[in-house]
Amino acid sequence: MKVVYKPGNAYEEINCYDFREYDQGIVLHNEEGYNIGYVPHEILSHIEPHPEEKVVFGSEETLEVRGSSGEDGAGEESDSDDE
Repeated sequence: MKVVYKPGNAYEEINCYDFREYDQGIVLHNEEGYNIGYVPHEILSHIEPHPEEKVVFGSEETLEVRGSSGEDGAGEESDSDDE
């Protein structure tokens, strides 16, 4: 992931593998689980996934699975609501 923050007048970036959120900010971790940085919420801009980390929602495969199970459940619910 790429963590983008603004400590002053310019944006900075830190690449990390994972992070954990706390009340005051986020702690960044590398692949081995070691802490590699800390960014307070006040200066945190956003967190971007790397291209290989992106999750696609609404893909054809996901829609087919949801559509097949959703149609069965939706049909039964609508019949019971009509009664």
